[in-house]
Amino acid sequence: MSSLLDVEAPADSSVRLPVIQPWKPALGAVVTGLQLDSGRLSSGARDALVRALLDYGALVFEPGVLGPQSFTSLLAEFGEVSLYAGPKTPTAADNANVNIVDSSSKRQARNFLWHIDQAFRADPPSLTALYGQEVPSFGGDTLFSNAVLAYERLDPHFAAYIETLTAVHYWDATGHIADRFDDPAEAGRQRAINAPIETPLVRVHPETGRKQLFVNESYTTYIKNVSRTTSQHLLGILFEAIKEPEVEARFTWQPGAAVLWDNRVVQHRGIGDFAGQRRVFYRGCVRR
Repeated sequence: MSSLLDVEAPADSSVRLPVIQPWKPALGAVVTGLQLDSGRLSSGARDALVRALLDYGALVFEPGVLGPQSFTSLLAEFGEVSLYAGPKTPTAADNANVNIVDSSSKRQARNFLWHIDQAFRADPPSLTALYGQEVPSFGGDTLFSNAVLAYERLDPHFAAYIETLTAVHYWDATGHIADRFDDPAEAGRQRAINAPIETPLVRVHPETGRKQLFVNESYTTYIKNVSRTTSQHLLGILFEAIKEPEVEARFTWQPGAAVLWDNRVVQHRGIGDFAGQRRVFYRGCVRR
């Protein structure tokens, strides 16, 4: 992903565009100087942020830039805000457009697997964002990975081969449904309405046209039309490609910080090293 964007100044010189600077070599940009006028962005600021998100994959907002309400106001500038809640990730009491991910009530084991949110669906959200409502005093970082860069680092002959293959993804591949739904009847209903889906192993981003790996530890079950052993070994290679330090970025949370990322290409996972402390996020999703 390229360097600092060259954003054209708006015709109205009174409108101040946010400053967008690279965050980590693999992905991400830090946004400062953001102005929300009655919860809305100027068209110039919106265009700059959309371009930066597509270019860098993730936008980082330091504490004080956004609040619980302006967090979702900002998300609405990128598309349709889409609630992604469940029995253990309820809707926030003070914001109907986000759900709460609370370490005190949600089983965390699945959060620590690399994943794309809702990659088991044919239409997962385009963007995901987290707002740090309550964060540990130490530990509990989030890792992000650039699946475009992971693909580009593959040997070209190997990359050409995996482009011919198809992967199967399933919500309960690593026990998500069993963890989320305590009622066996409801768990069975969710399995019935969330059948496995198939996607190419290498996918083209719908807006940037860049090729990327499209497998993840949490939901990818197997590769079609190869032996079980071959599938397991290929997935192992690709899972490791997603984890390489060269394609990762690590975010250390502070109260009031937020990260918005392109869920179509950036994978993430939590780090469960916060030793019994509480971690509460507001999570919002966007469809473009």
